[in-house]
Amino acid sequence: MESIRRNRGEGMPLGGSTGAELFETPQGKFVSKLGAHPAHVVNEYDMNRYLNALGVGVPDAFLSTKGRPEMITRYEEGATPLNPMRDRRQLREDYVPHATIANWDMLGLGMDNVLRRPDGSLSYVDLGGAGPFRAQGAPKGQAFTPNVGELETLQEKNPFAFGNISEKDMGRSFDMAGGTDAFTNALQFLRDKQTKNVMQQRIDDVARRVA
Repeated sequence: MESIRRNRGEGMPLGGSTGAELFETPQGKFVSKLGAHPAHVVNEYDMNRYLNALGVGVPDAFLSTKGRPEMITRYEEGATPLNPMRDRRQLREDYVPHATIANWDMLGLGMDNVLRRPDGSLSYVDLGGAGPFRAQGAPKGQAFTPNVGELETLQEKNPFAFGNISEKDMGRSFDMAGGTDAFTNALQFLRDKQTKNVMQQRIDDVARRVA
């Protein structure tokens, strides 16, 4: 993916406030994102790599740092929209990783942050609201804390997918992603020191609560 070359602005805008474009090259279709600002898009890329390390489905990604940072992901060819009821089991399996990274927009306002691949697996295509930033790039500030309140709030915001999720379900989600060791080892993909420090505390909090 590092060899992909095209001119910014030549792709098809995908809507939203963070400059996503779809473009096609001889290597296939790709999506480009600039984010609201450089730190925002770098953080989204890092969170993509973090989830990938845990085995959670995300698009293949590359971060271009020539000029303004730009995240390029492979277009999920043949993917279809999420169906929260049909895909409920897998959503719940992925619950704890998303809560841990504080992905407030795990599903998206229009259920469009997750796609179902042809093989039936899910791909989380928009992580702009994870970590220390809101989806449109504003900092979460003190709301990104060592305490993982998202274990409760993600349920409250999405009761149709996560309502009545049990401690046993959460423990299973944590274990399926590799448990404490895997969550901690994946911190190597986060380059911002403060984000990494908060994440380590969040991992410890989750481990105490669901392991």
